[in-house]
Amino acid sequence: MVDVSDSTPMMVEVTKMVLESVHTGTFLGSLTPSGLPWWAVIAGTTTVARVLLTTPISIYLQRMSVKQQSLNTLLKTWQTTLQTSLVAETRMKGKELDEDVLNKELKKRLARKQSRLMMMHGCHPVFGLLLPFVQFPVWMCMSFAVRHLAGRSVWLIDGPNVNVLAAQGMAEEGMLWFANLTAVDPTYGLTMVLWTVCMSNSVLSHWNMRRTRVAHGAVPVLQRVMQTVMYVYPFILAGISIAQPSGLVFYWIVSALVALVQKLIFNIQGVRRVLGLPGPAPTNSQIIDRIFRT
Repeated sequence: MVDVSDSTPMMVEVTKMVLESVHTGTFLGSLTPSGLPWWAVIAGTTTVARVLLTTPISIYLQRMSVKQQSLNTLLKTWQTTLQTSLVAETRMKGKELDEDVLNKELKKRLARKQSRLMMMHGCHPVFGLLLPFVQFPVWMCMSFAVRHLAGRSVWLIDGPNVNVLAAQGMAEEGMLWFANLTAVDPTYGLTMVLWTVCMSNSVLSHWNMRRTRVAHGAVPVLQRVMQTVMYVYPFILAGISIAQPSGLVFYWIVSALVALVQKLIFNIQGVRRVLGLPGPAPTNSQIIDRIFRT
């Protein structure tokens, strides 16, 4: 058998060390004889990590959407000028005025101008990938670390014949009906909670995308793809969770729940005014009603 530490990537090992130190090596860990319960370790570290890493990025992205909307308004005022200039340019070259060709060229020039303007003002749509670029690696590291702590190997990073021992206390320091964080939840209760929270996140994200969408008229192809992925994702993750240890599913729930609460807080008018976020935002009662109707 091969020891798991010999095959685990450094970032996953570091994440495990952080979780174990919070469990036993901190002031909170010394409050009880066996250390801080593992359910509290997972919930606490997940909340702190998400708040510290994603909140500043989320605020930046929402402020960025205000700039995008302002620049698009400016581009609309330029459209007539560009069209007139393009017609004059075509006539000077002695070419025929083909409406379809002119419209295609106008769209190209507007797209180039839009791209330059948004890059210049730091609000290019590509910056929207910043949040998943930061969030996904952290989510993967935490998922792999919690799975190892629950005594399960990770096929993606561990080879065959890898010995993974559950961390001390993981089998007893759960909560409610999932006291054993190393075992699969036979009631599927965690899976149902996970699906509900993730689907609520998807509905709210979809609503926010529609409210702050930069593009006018038809929804861009990329946005349609993202919307589809958002609604498929809860079913995929819930399906995967059925065979996962309760500790890992609990982490996924907490991570999704923190994201949901964060979105709801950002939809409070007072918070949006303080942070300078775009508005008006739907009320949380409207959001909750929309989630349950969906």
